[in-house]
This record gives sequence, C-alpha cells and structure tokens, in this order.
Amino acid sequence: MLFSATERFLAWRYIRAKRRERFISVVSGFAYLGIALGVATLIIVTAVMNGFRIEFMDRIVGFNGHLAIQAPYGIQEYTEMCQKIISCPGVTYITPLIQRQAMVTVSHQILGILVQGIEPKDLAQKDPIQKGLISGDLASFGQEEDGLACGCILGSKLAKRLHVTVGNTVTIIMPEFSETGFGVIPRSKTLRVQAIFEVGMRDYDGHIIFIPLSLAQRMFHTAGCVDTLEVVVKDPLRIAQITEDVRDYLDPLMEIVDWQHLNKTFMGAVEVQRNVLFLILSLMVLVASFNIISSMVMLVRDKTKDIAILRTLGATQGSVLRIFLMIGSFIGMLGTFSGFAFGLVFTLNIESIRKFLEGILKTNLFPDEVYFLSTLPAKVEPFDVTVTIITALLFSFLATLYPAWKASRCDPVEVLRYE
Repeated sequence: MLFSATERFLAWRYIRAKRRERFISVVSGFAYLGIALGVATLIIVTAVMNGFRIEFMDRIVGFNGHLAIQAPYGIQEYTEMCQKIISCPGVTYITPLIQRQAMVTVSHQILGILVQGIEPKDLAQKDPIQKGLISGDLASFGQEEDGLACGCILGSKLAKRLHVTVGNTVTIIMPEFSETGFGVIPRSKTLRVQAIFEVGMRDYDGHIIFIPLSLAQRMFHTAGCVDTLEVVVKDPLRIAQITEDVRDYLDPLMEIVDWQHLNKTFMGAVEVQRNVLFLILSLMVLVASFNIISSMVMLVRDKTKDIAILRTLGATQGSVLRIFLMIGSFIGMLGTFSGFAFGLVFTLNIESIRKFLEGILKTNLFPDEVYFLSTLPAKVEPFDVTVTIITALLFSFLATLYPAWKASRCDPVEVLRYE
C-alpha cells in the first residue's frame, strides 16, 4: 500500500484547519480555486477552438468539396471528363458548377451576390443545404412555373435583406449588356424563390444564390461549358495522392486546388492560436500551483513541532514525506477534477450561456460578421481533456515536492531543544 492508514489519518487532520490555522486554509483555498479555474478555462478554450476548426471544415468542405478543378477559359466536354475522374480510386462525387458575380434587385434594392449554377441532383448532395433548409423544398428546383424559366434558392440573410420569402421573385442582373431599341442595357433574369437555407456561415447565408446549371449556361452564354468541377473524396487525408491520380486525366493548362491548400492560411492560424492559448493557460495553472507551495510551506512551519514528535515516536523521513505529499496532492486533485467538471458542464451548455449573457448585457457577444458563424461551436476532445488533467496533476505534484521534502528533513533534536 502506497500510504498507510496512519499517514492518511494525519494528512486528513492537517487538511482540516483549526481556528488558529485559518490563514493557511485560506491560502490552500486560493490554490484550489486557481487550479480549478485554470483547468476549466483550458477545457473551455480548447473545446471552442476545436469547434471552430470542425465547423469551418464541415461547412466549407460541405459547400466546396475537397478538390476544385478550373481552366482559364472554362471546362469544355466536362461530362466525359467527369466520367474519367470518377473512376479514380477514392473519388466519390463530382459536381460541375458555374460561378459568376452578379447583382440581385428587389423593389429598387440592389445587392452584390455570387450566382452558382448547379444541377438539382448535385445540390441535393450538399449536406449543409439539406440540413439547413428552413423554408421551401428542393423538389421543384429546376422546374419551370408561371412563365418563369426556373427558380432559385438563396440564403436566409440574403432573403432577409431583400425582404423576400418562398414564392416571391427576384431579378438577377448580369455583368453583360444587350442592345435594344432604347440603347444598351444590362441583361437580367427574373426568378422565383423556391427555397431558403441557413447554414450558419455569414458568407454563404448572405451572398449566394443557387440556380439550375442549364439556366446559368443560358444566362452567361456558356453552353456546354462549366467554370469549376468540385470533387468529393472518401478520405480527405489522402488528398495529395488522389490529386495526383486526378491530374493524369486533366489538360496541363487546368488548375487543381485541394481543400488543404485552399484553407491553409486559415487552418494554420487556428492551429497556432490554439497551441498558443493552451501554453498561456497552462502557465496560468502553473502559477496557481505555486499557491500550493506557499500553503504547504506555511503548514510545514506551523507543524514543525508535530513533525519532531512524530519522528521521536518512530516515524521515518519517508513517512513524513508521504504525509505532506498527500496533502498537496489532495489540493491539486480536488482543484483539477472540480475544474474538469465545471469546464465540461460549461462547454456542453456554452450556447445557452451565451444567449443568457447576451440577454442580460443587451449586446451581441458573438457577432457573425466578425466570427463568420451564427452560433458558438464547442467540441470536447478526450485527448485534449486528458492532456489538461495530466498537466494540472503534474504541476500540483511538482509543487508539493519541495515542501514535503523540507518537512521530511526536519531534525527533531534541533526542534525540541528550543521548546
């Protein structure tokens, strides 16, 4: 047994402060609170950073695929090319797209947008759209109705800014001109809103309109041609090998960009920020553990006479060392697991807490125009929690070593001589 019953009994007696030892108890309480808050903050911050990374990747990749293939003047004969690329090992789906800048107008209000022409079956494959559909449906996407060539699907923030709902019409103005009897005027197309989606990312919810690919080809005069081929793969981590396989079927002038290179700057910044925050908050736990040293040193000085008596009764240096190690370790363990429990509960309810605080403070703590997400994401990773707990316990144990060693080196003869 690591600790004897006598050692556990004495450690527990010393932990419970008497009236004259209240100051030592207060210092120990601050050590406990410091470690608990440090551990809780570490868990919350790492969970939020993980949530940001996962949310961005799920939504960005869900919209844009893992590979983007483009050509300087568009991709001709893309159907045959798609049939060749889909045969590559690891490729699961290919989406031909037309992406053009345009403007949309409703009742004299005009906004800049990104028009994406896409096949109805391909749009149905985009999980963020399927899960984020808040009104309307995709069944009628691409069908003609009421004399209008086709309908469109737009994001919730764009619909709100335009004051439109499902069934209303919008007019898309293209950056091209037509000659008429009244002169040169911009080309435009009026479409009916068939569905509205919300994926929680400001750029997508506020700037994108989906229209059928065949309509986009007519509107932008690109018959038989698309701007981009988006490729979805089974294993995104094998993207380098899959890219090389796909490149064999492409013209040398075509450009291929994978999701890692496309989001390299952003993902690198998130990872660096996560590591820096972990280091800074770990130092916070380290500083809190110094309070254990302070409280333990004061406790050892206060119990010097008791230690001397124990030594004269036969207690060994190792026994005294274990008693004080147990005291310091108990403070560190209690603080660590209290912080773990608080951090876990806070993280699992972080969105509700955010809304509660916003209601009290009457302010937006998480503006989507700054953070690009409408909700505060958090993802608890078991590995991060384990590292946090081990780090806190290690700091607490190391902080206990010196005071416990000092107590074990107490010379009973010298102490009792002056009593």
